[in-house]
This record gives sequence, C-alpha cells and structure tokens, in this order.
Amino acid sequence: MRKELIIAAIALTSTIYSQKNTWQQEVNYAITANLDDQKGVVLGEETIEYTNNSKDSLSEIYLHLYWNAFKKGSHALNVLEKDQAEMTKSDFGSIEIESIKINGEIYSLEVFESIGKIKLKKTIAPAEKTQLIIKFSSNIPACINRAGKDNSSGTDFTLTQWYPKICRYDSQGWHTDPYFGREFAGTFGKYNVTLSCNKRFVIAGTGLLTNKSYTANGWADKQNVTQQGEITEWKFVAENVHDFAWAAETEWIHNSIHIDQIDFHFFYHQDYKMEWENLMANWKKAYAICKEEFGEYPYPQFSFIQAGEGYMEYPNCTMLEGSRMDFFNTACHEFMHNYFYGIYGSDENLHHWMDEGVTCYAEARISQLEGENKNYLSEAMSSYNWVRMMYPEEPISTAANHFDHDYAYYNAAYYKGQLFPELIRYMIGDKNMKKGFHRYYSNWKFKHPEPNDFVKTFEDVSQMELTWFQNYWLNTTKTIDFGIDSVKKSKNTLSFTITREGVPLPVEFSVELKDGTIKYYYIPLDLNNNVKTDFYRTTQSLAKWSCGEPNYSISLPGISIKDVLKITLDPDGFLPDVFMENNSWPIEKE
Repeated sequence: MRKELIIAAIALTSTIYSQKNTWQQEVNYAITANLDDQKGVVLGEETIEYTNNSKDSLSEIYLHLYWNAFKKGSHALNVLEKDQAEMTKSDFGSIEIESIKINGEIYSLEVFESIGKIKLKKTIAPAEKTQLIIKFSSNIPACINRAGKDNSSGTDFTLTQWYPKICRYDSQGWHTDPYFGREFAGTFGKYNVTLSCNKRFVIAGTGLLTNKSYTANGWADKQNVTQQGEITEWKFVAENVHDFAWAAETEWIHNSIHIDQIDFHFFYHQDYKMEWENLMANWKKAYAICKEEFGEYPYPQFSFIQAGEGYMEYPNCTMLEGSRMDFFNTACHEFMHNYFYGIYGSDENLHHWMDEGVTCYAEARISQLEGENKNYLSEAMSSYNWVRMMYPEEPISTAANHFDHDYAYYNAAYYKGQLFPELIRYMIGDKNMKKGFHRYYSNWKFKHPEPNDFVKTFEDVSQMELTWFQNYWLNTTKTIDFGIDSVKKSKNTLSFTITREGVPLPVEFSVELKDGTIKYYYIPLDLNNNVKTDFYRTTQSLAKWSCGEPNYSISLPGISIKDVLKITLDPDGFLPDVFMENNSWPIEKE
C-alpha cells in the first residue's frame, strides 16, 4: 500500500511472538454477483465451503463486513477523519446481509460495525467441512478509502473488500480486527466468481478470466454467445488466494505482456498513457530481477489496474489510483505485495512489517532502471530518522490498528520495517540473503509464515543467530549509534576506540591512508555466533565484540597515525546510525 494513512485511536503493543503453524484453515468461495451501476449496488450470493483443519471445535464464525466502516455514524469514518456532515447519502457504503444458511439451517448474524458474528447451533469439529450460503447487498461508497465509485482518475467502480469474508482463524484463534482503513488478513482457498454487469463495462481483477478475452478497448467472448439484452457475465477462477478484488470501467485502454507463461495486463486511462507506457517498457526487466531475487510469480496472470483510492495490493492485481512522480517504483511496490501479502499470506494487522517493510526492500531492488546507481536504503533511512525525531516512536510489534498516530505506523511498517531485512543482509551478506529469500519462498509460500519463520530462514542459510536482533528491532525502540573515540598518537600502531549506544551490531570500518590505499576491517559480534565472509572487497576480520561491552579498543600494527587520512565507520552506509557526526575521524567541520 502507498497512500496517506489514518490515525488509530489506541496504543497497544502486541507481545505475541510467532509460532509455526502446522495447519491452516481452507475457505473456498463460489460467488455470483450483479453490479447495478445505476443504483450503485452489488447484489450477490456466495456459497462458502469452510474446512476446519485445526484441532479446535469451533462454536462461532466471524465475518468481515468491510464496507460497514463507511456506514453513516460508524466509528471508522471518525478514525478516517471524514466529515460525515459533508457526505451525501450516496457517499456512504455498507454490506447488508439478506440471509444466512449453514448446512441448510437458517442463521442470524450479530453485527458490530465491520465485524459479524454467527453463533453456531452445532460446533464445527476438527477436519469437518461446513457450507455457508449468504445472500448480501453491498452499497458502493464514494471512493474515500480504497474502494468505491468514481475515483479521482475517472474509473467508475472499484470493488475491493466488497463481499462478506470469513475472518482468519489460526493458532491464536479468530482474528476479528475491525476495519479502520489499514491492513488485512485472509485464508487461502479457491474463488469461482461470476459477475454480471452492463456490457459497456470492462472488468479486471483477481484470477483468470475464463469466458472472455480482453481487446485494446473492450472485450470479446471466447465462444459464440447470444447476448441477452444489455447484461453480460464475466467468469473468473483463482486458486491459492485469500481475497478477490475487481474494478469496472468503460474507457480503459488495455495492453498485455507475456513473460514466462504469465500474462501481465495493464488497464489505464488515456490521460495517464505516458506513465503506463513507461511501466510496460520497463516491466520485463523488473520482473526478471524479481524472479532472480525472490522467486517466480506462481500464478498465470497479474493485472495493473488504474482504479481505487491510493495504491493498494490484492491477489493477482493492484489498484493504482492515478499518477505520481515515482509511479514506476509504486507499481513495482504493489506487485511485490503479491509476494509478501499475496503468496505468503502474512497477517498484515499483527505483522505489518512482514508485508510492507519487506515489500519496500524488494521494491528498492526490482525498480532499479538501466543506468541507475541506487542506494537501496537511502529513502528508508532518511524517512526513519526524520519521523523518529518529529514524532514519538512505537515498537514495530504494535498491531496496525493500535498506533497512536499515523506517522508512527508508517515508520514502523515501512521505513523501520524495510531496515529489518536490510540489517539482516548487512549481517549475513548478499549471497546468504538471496539464498534465504529463495528458501523462504520454497518453504513458506501459501502457508502464512510469522516473524520467527522469517528470521529462522535466514539463520538457517547463514548459520548466524539473529533472534536477539529480532527482539531489539521489533519489540523495542532502541536505536543504533556507533562512534569513534580516543584516537591515540603512535608511530607504528593505529589505536582508537569505537563506542556503542543502543542496538549492538557487527561493525565494518575503513582506514584511508594518505597514499590512496584504503584498508577495510570487520568486527564480528558475539551474539551472531558466527562471522560473515561475504564482503564487497578484501576485508580483515578482527576479534569479536562482546554485547556486554559498550566500547571496543582497536590496535592496528604497521599503521602510523601520521599516514592516516581518514577513519570511517560503516563506509558503505548500511547502518541507520542516529548520530553520524562521530562516525568518522578526523571529524569533518561544516
């Protein structure tokens, strides 16, 4: 997601550590829905097959009714800072439940804003399948938060979070997070979706379109079909996904690129042609980097769709509102969400950094265009330090809905979230990082990994201990601050001290001599229980630094201080050091 974010009301730090799930629930949806574009309503019926793969007997089922966040009088609209007095009747939205049947029996629903609760007459036993049939009516809101009608770039309808969706259940129980405009969590399954609408619309979204094909400015039926009046059907199938999103528009331009048996679709408006043609021109190279670094995209299609409010990810597609200076980077960011949000299915509410932060890490790499010499960390480090100085920082482990203010969430999920894998890469090296992401892909795709699973993967490939760093970076607001102190004058030995405050880490430094020679050194940290061997150039390893000692004394025989031009900590700029003024010697005067 790339957008302005809302301010949540309550600060609550999650102290839940991840636990490996050896099972996961399965939810399969068969949805039939009709878009009434005149009334701004979607009328639908869904048949849900829910498989309880847990060891628990379930006595209730919870539903997400996301658009109830846009009902008149909802608390979510207050959190989203929408002036309800300025909204018209058609601006509000909702998901109304017409009827519910479970295994043939009629049920009622207890609703509080965006969460619905079904109290079961008979528990769902372990390994048991249950069928729900739900009829619903979704009133489409104005495009005020991701979904809605008539977005700023001219797209008619963006239908995301548009149907009753079963809340996720895992080893921590039901996840019934209310919707305040932030993150999502879902359960993998199969979607068979049939959508009907006026035939002047083109529909793009999740899954494979099975009964039609796209043309440059419209669509064609794959088989000869006699059209009944002005209404036509669109049939989509998607497997191993945890949501279904779509958009409908009458004036899109459509293009596609075929890469590695994958169809990449692009739906956009004429006014934004230049940005979208640039995206298409550079996409083959971006995807090649993605595949090399993070694994192949495992679905047969992906759609970039000009729709929605902001920039937001959904399975097999992304909704991109309009245009922005970094449009190509943003499109790359949203595509990479289809790995860390889509393929892995991480819980964005509890562990937002596993999606947003790691996606930022990936975006920085796949969005590098020909001829660019990009510093992958520069934006994250500058933004992290600016927000940290301007606003109170909260631990990354705070759940998405419970940050005190918007900037604290954004800093934790995106900037500091990106720095987490960046600092792991700094400790274990590029080769192990790449190997780790490929192992993560092999071991955890479609399995809802949690923080310990992510960290353990990189521990396994590097044989380095990283759990201590996980605790520092995710559960505290301690910062990184190294400095050079006590440089001593000596004829034949260079002696000085490196100081540390806050988070301990291994340290790299360079000594530049007046004859132009630069020597590089590495101080391993005892907590890693191993040493890095993957460097960018010849680097000498020194003795380990104990995490219990804030100072580290260095003696480098054969180097006279009179021959030293400069000593530099972290010469490659990999550390988000909060006080850079003492990171080099002699101290540079302004």
